[in-house]
Amino acid sequence: MMSNFKILEEGYKPIVITFVMALVIKFFISDFLGNIGILLTLFMIFIYRNPFRGIFYGENNILAPIDGVIQAIDYVDGKQRIYCDVNLCNVHILRAPSDGKFDIKSFYNGLNLSANNYKAKYLNERVLIEFENFNLELLSGVCNNKILIDENKTEAKQGERIGLFFNGLVIIETKKALNLSVKIGDKIRAGQTIIGK
Repeated sequence: MMSNFKILEEGYKPIVITFVMALVIKFFISDFLGNIGILLTLFMIFIYRNPFRGIFYGENNILAPIDGVIQAIDYVDGKQRIYCDVNLCNVHILRAPSDGKFDIKSFYNGLNLSANNYKAKYLNERVLIEFENFNLELLSGVCNNKILIDENKTEAKQGERIGLFFNGLVIIETKKALNLSVKIGDKIRAGQTIIGK
């Protein structure tokens, strides 16, 4: 429903700039390039969309923190690491997977190499967020301008927005074994897909 269609506040400025540049190019330089600029503006609106999302609350559930695809699941020292690939066509709102306090343990400004590149783990922009039972690691990708975390928050309800993440890898590392509800290749939706219990 169009009445539920919203644009993220962070998208207003880049959308307006792209649209104005498209109009200037269309009327003063090239009709064809201007039309490409208008298509780019529509794509920017798509990127910054904020659709209505019903949250699947559950005290024992760990919900997906963002939309994407499960790329890998590792088991190391009794811990699970779930790798979620996020691309530009996903909804980019980062949501709290469970109720409780969280802490930004590290924020490293870096490059924007492909998140699948071996060097990305060391050179790309990344953020580590610690929750009570798990950690979220955000590793930026090529199209990620900046990882945005709502820095004024230290506590969130399950499914509540805690930031924005546009492209790269989101890694969920559990502090104890979960009964996983997802497998490699599954598409997940923030606040709706149950990762595990």
